[in-house]
Amino acid sequence: MSESRDALRKLRVVHIVPELGVGGAEWHVVRLMPALDPDRFEPAVICIGEPGALFPLLAAVGVPAVALRRTKRGALLALFDLVRELRRIRPDIVLVRGYNAEVLGRLAARIVRVRANVVWIHNVGDLDPHGRVRRLLDRLLDRITSAYFGVAHAQRAYISGELGLPAHKVRIIHNGVDPTDFDPRSDRQAVAALGIGDGEPVVALVGAMRPEKDHKTYLDAARLVNGAMPSARFLLVGDGPLRAELEARAVSLGLDDRVVFAGVRDDIPKLLRGVDVFVLSSYSDCFPMALLEAMAAGRPAVCTAVGGVPEMIDDGVTGFLVPPRDPRALADKLLAVLADPERARAMGKAARRRAEEEFSLQRSVACTERALEEVAAAAGVTARE
Repeated sequence: MSESRDALRKLRVVHIVPELGVGGAEWHVVRLMPALDPDRFEPAVICIGEPGALFPLLAAVGVPAVALRRTKRGALLALFDLVRELRRIRPDIVLVRGYNAEVLGRLAARIVRVRANVVWIHNVGDLDPHGRVRRLLDRLLDRITSAYFGVAHAQRAYISGELGLPAHKVRIIHNGVDPTDFDPRSDRQAVAALGIGDGEPVVALVGAMRPEKDHKTYLDAARLVNGAMPSARFLLVGDGPLRAELEARAVSLGLDDRVVFAGVRDDIPKLLRGVDVFVLSSYSDCFPMALLEAMAAGRPAVCTAVGGVPEMIDDGVTGFLVPPRDPRALADKLLAVLADPERARAMGKAARRRAEEEFSLQRSVACTERALEEVAAAAGVTARE
């Protein structure tokens, strides 16, 4: 009988997302949901659109997941599908992330009378300001929203100020990474397979090739670094709509034999073992998973001081912070790390400790579990009948 009662006390949590392609917010879903305590939570995931490249990872660890394969034009059908799925699952809490999921997921939760729903926000601003319709929807849907979870304290001004959402509903839960997935010992095998020699220092940027990641500033800084340290190599991991433009720019800067475009990779931990310094050149970012991974891999980082990045890097200890869109500042700090291997190793060790102590997946999951239970309790969710 006690086992039956324990089962009834589990909270059923459904995470509704647009899809699970490769990206930081998507990795957050596939790492978080399987890690929730199985004695306290029953997780499930719904993709409104196509499943995406990360979708199979959920099935591999036994998290129920379904992809509705609806397009933006099929919003009404997607709503019907969501209502059907929520009635089948009978969740206690619905998590939503992404515009169509935020709108359709909250409406479906309301129709099915789910007591608690949470919007999980992964950005610290919008490249295109919200239009009048979306602002109106945000305000109307706030009335049926239990809480807003963010991933960086830097988001508070955006969520409560720019979006105008109530500050008392906002809770920040930092992303986390499992340090045991990353070996901080150096190993050049993976980068050697890309044609990089043993004596060539490696500067790496991991990120989607989108405007806000500002790879252009990275390449401009690479030219400056190359002028002072011709042996340096510059690794770009990722893909996106700007790849062809960036490849052409590397050629125009005379860096075509110094820059390696590695594309999307599934061996990031191995690649990081051959990297000397990690870079982010974004002019807009929130709490990038790629930086967490580099820290867990024991790599010093030089990153732009945007969004939640200053919450991650201890400037001068685990790496350096520089202004956005400033190739000279970025190059100077890269050279400072590359020219002092002993300091670089000390920074890498400090970064690894910081990842273990402050940004572990275990800590992030524990914070999430407490937050979900508090949201459920505030909504009057107890044992399921």
